[in-house]
Amino acid sequence: METSTFPLTSFRVLYPQFNGVGNDEIDIIAQSALNYFSACKGVCTNELWMLVVAHMLTLRKMIADDESPTGVVTSVTIDKVSVSFTAPPAGSDWSHWFKMTTFGQQFLALIKRCSVPQYFGGGGERSAFRGVGGRFTRGGRLR
Repeated sequence: METSTFPLTSFRVLYPQFNGVGNDEIDIIAQSALNYFSACKGVCTNELWMLVVAHMLTLRKMIADDESPTGVVTSVTIDKVSVSFTAPPAGSDWSHWFKMTTFGQQFLALIKRCSVPQYFGGGGERSAFRGVGGRFTRGGRLR
């Protein structure tokens, strides 16, 4: 992945709701978005990058529109104004932050898919693992 070149043309096609945002602002947000994920070895890095940028732009718009991107509204009272939001999950503040927008939720789904570890090996490697009770499987023999 070339981190100095954000795929702006692809971003404009995939996310037309941000056509009103200037290229300079998107480039600045794109450079900041690199702090939120690491490049994958696969082909999904640009997609992840665009999703984080879309997520950050959506949060910025919510804040500019005086909306509170803190969570889902659970109750509202009109007289003497009272608003309640859901509490962040106990698991991870990072995932809670991404779950505030649909773009962040897509990011979490894609990063989970892209970061699945790849395992390579064969018969020789399996014989080195110990079984129940600390013994080597098949007595430590290869075959």
